[in-house]
Amino acid sequence: MKRFTSSPGPRGLHSPPGEGPVPITALVLLAAAATAPAPPGTPVRLQRVSLALPDRDVVRVTLHAAAASGPVRAGLAGQRLRLGDVAVPLETPADVTLADGETRADFDVKLRSVPEKVLALDQHRLPVLWEGLDAHGALVLAVAGTVDLGDPGEVEVEATKVYDAYAHVSDLRITPSLAAVGVHALLSLYNPLGFDVVATGLEYRLAVGTQQVLAAKRPGFKLRAGQRSDVLIEQDVPLGDVADGVAAFLRGEAAQFDGTLVVRTPDGERAIPLHLTATMK
Repeated sequence: MKRFTSSPGPRGLHSPPGEGPVPITALVLLAAAATAPAPPGTPVRLQRVSLALPDRDVVRVTLHAAAASGPVRAGLAGQRLRLGDVAVPLETPADVTLADGETRADFDVKLRSVPEKVLALDQHRLPVLWEGLDAHGALVLAVAGTVDLGDPGEVEVEATKVYDAYAHVSDLRITPSLAAVGVHALLSLYNPLGFDVVATGLEYRLAVGTQQVLAAKRPGFKLRAGQRSDVLIEQDVPLGDVADGVAAFLRGEAAQFDGTLVVRTPDGERAIPLHLTATMK
């Protein structure tokens, strides 16, 4: 049901010197202008974004925006999405609803169709423009705003599901000997995009509790489109340096893998943080 609520009028309004008080009608008009929905053709303000993963190759996007004017219909005939200056193809229809003074647009993005230029966009200041079209291609509704992908107040996403789908540490083994500790692990990375991604380097740190077990850098590698790639991590470290961490790991405490994956984009390099948990195999 379409519902609008009013808010208090502006405070602190004063008449120009020598004139009487501001007429009550002016206050009403100002308050109405502040709370009224945007006129047709004007983008409504994007308030936040929710992301879900029905599977690892699709992102379900929900745009939460201010109230739109006029009727809002489910199943618009067409839609367009732009992230910054990059057009992102959308293959399935969107569902648009208006409830409790909020406009919601739900649609799926197939990651294989996302252009490579998206990698170069600033994830902390990402302009979003979504447009819903009628059967003749005319604009019916637009939602626009700028979001920070790293701010949970602006973009809601379940981080655990993201890492489960795209990155995890497997086959983690720590083997102590008299003088050294052998560390073996596989970092599995899945690339859902329709193009290869070149990683120019990986810097990582493995810790158990407060004890760092190893820290190292790895040279570049390629993540093939639509494939999972395993990055082998093997290193021997002196036993005396990591004895407490090894003991904690052998007791069953989880290890924390923190890293930075640097990838090449059309406009330079971008760093992707990794925060993963691993247990003994």
